[in-house]
Amino acid sequence: MTVTDAQREHILRRAGWPLERLSEPQPVGPTVALAGFLHDSDQVLDAMYRQAGVDGPVLVATGSERNAA
Repeated sequence: MTVTDAQREHILRRAGWPLERLSEPQPVGPTVALAGFLHDSDQVLDAMYRQAGVDGPVLVATGSERNAA
């Protein structure tokens, strides 16, 4: 679950990661806040890669980081 503002919801939607709203937007100070779920899945990740024009992962662990886990 996350809380974000309406402008960032638009960015998330364009990136292929739509917010599932839990309620109507609410004014919070100078912005409009939204609460919702950002579901993760291989399909969402693939959609974001396509939208960004990326062929695959952008973060790759080096050998020492793999061994730390």
